[in-house]
Amino acid sequence: MTYRSLLIVCLATLGLAAAGWGQTDGKIAFTSLREGYFDVWIMNADGSDPVNLTQGRHCASPAWSPDGTKIAYIGDIFDDDQYGGEIWLMDADGGNPQQLTDDSIDKISLSWSADGSSIYYDVLGAPTDDGNLIDSFVMALDGSGSSPVDKREAPHFRYSSRSPDGSKEAIISLREKGNEESIVRLYISDAREDEYSIFLRPISGVESSVIPLLGIPQPATCGDSPTYRNLPPHGCVSDNNWMTRPTWSPNSMRIAFSSLTRLIWAVDIDGSDLVELTNGLGGRNPAWQPVVPSATATSVESQSWGQIKSLLSH
Repeated sequence: MTYRSLLIVCLATLGLAAAGWGQTDGKIAFTSLREGYFDVWIMNADGSDPVNLTQGRHCASPAWSPDGTKIAYIGDIFDDDQYGGEIWLMDADGGNPQQLTDDSIDKISLSWSADGSSIYYDVLGAPTDDGNLIDSFVMALDGSGSSPVDKREAPHFRYSSRSPDGSKEAIISLREKGNEESIVRLYISDAREDEYSIFLRPISGVESSVIPLLGIPQPATCGDSPTYRNLPPHGCVSDNNWMTRPTWSPNSMRIAFSSLTRLIWAVDIDGSDLVELTNGLGGRNPAWQPVVPSATATSVESQSWGQIKSLLSH
């Protein structure tokens, strides 16, 4: 075989491998009211190809399994005027939906154990002077064995602001008290050894890089303080600090978050390439799909390298 032929074959097989490797951005799950219900949707990392997975359900808190093959979520969140509904589990394409709980308790957030064997969730408890008491629980994937846990054990308490590679933590300030310009800011810091999210620490106590994110529209200021469940858009926000935890891309180089006007944005961790992903149609609760090497990608990579080695041996 000539060197020209060898080069052509090598480039072709490397192209096949790249096709497998190119799926590193994964999907982003989110909720959107665009079809009349807060359904769970997925879209590509650039916002393209949005797909409604739940078709007419009021949902919240979509959470990917660690292997990226399933999504857990809270369904029927406004049923009987309650905030939280029941926990459901479905395949990443919306297939095989299963209801895991049936207790009519107000659930507000979900996360998975690192090994994918159980689901953690928070429950809205009794009112207190500072708001509502939050109780945390963990259960098996079939909904059995639910038991209370210390909320500091829940992954969404410890790790939800941490990058997949474990090196960084991030928080988005949607509005800062006294900030008339309403500039959205990205705070990036090195991960702390104590494993607790910077979302739960005062910003003043964290050594962070502070990056203004310009061009994100904010609601007008008003005197009425919105409640947690009625967060904008309803016309205004109070003169308070509004913080949100972003969701990280699998390569730890990009984050996505929902603005106060309920649009989903993505940005590189240095503040560049800021893009609105939901095309003005609305979205919240973004969750980036974890990406693991697929059998197809591994096979293509191995086959490509094997063909190249075979050609080089001739």
